[in-house]
Amino acid sequence: MYKLLKDKNNEFQCEIRLEGTTAKNAKARLFLEADGCEYVFSGQIQNERCIIPMGRLKKYANLLESGNIRLEIIAEDTVFTPYENTYELDQEKKVTVEVIQPDYSVKKPIVEVKVEQQKQEKKIKSKLDPVKEIRSYLQETSGFDGTLRSFKSIIKNESNKKFINIVCETFKLNKSEVVKQLIN
Repeated sequence: MYKLLKDKNNEFQCEIRLEGTTAKNAKARLFLEADGCEYVFSGQIQNERCIIPMGRLKKYANLLESGNIRLEIIAEDTVFTPYENTYELDQEKKVTVEVIQPDYSVKKPIVEVKVEQQKQEKKIKSKLDPVKEIRSYLQETSGFDGTLRSFKSIIKNESNKKFINIVCETFKLNKSEVVKQLIN
C-alpha cells in the first residue's frame, strides 16, 4: 500500500535501471485510478532516479480514499509497467471532535429530604390517594413530568426511592403497579 497525502505536496520517487536504451529516450508516467476516474502525472528520469511530482491531491475531487497506483515507463515506443500497487489517500493534518452533550439535570437545584419513617407514615396516612401523593411529592422535589425518562432519572435519588418504598409499604401497594400509574 502506497500512502499519499491530500494536504501535502506529493512526489513519487523510485530507482530505475534501463537496459538497451538511455534515460534521454524514456518517459515516466504515474497513474492513480479510483472507481472510474484516472489521473496521470508525468515525471522525469535522471541518473537512474525517476521523480514524478503530483502536488496536493485534495484538488482532485473524484479521487477516492483508496485505489490503484501504476508506474509506466515508455522507452523507444515500448510501454513497461514496472510498478503496480494500491494507494491510500490520507491527510497529514486532522481534527477530531467529540461533542459533549450538556447534562441539563445538573443545572437544576438538588434538594435532598431526610424524613424519619414514623413522621412520613403519619403524613401519608392523612392523604386519600397514595399514588397522587407520590406524584405530587416527586413533582415538587425533583421536577417529575410523568414520563418514563423522568422517572428513571429521579429514582436514582435515594430520598425519592425511600419515599416511594415507604408509601408502598404503608398502603401495601404493588410497586410496579404504582410506577405504571405514575407514568403517563
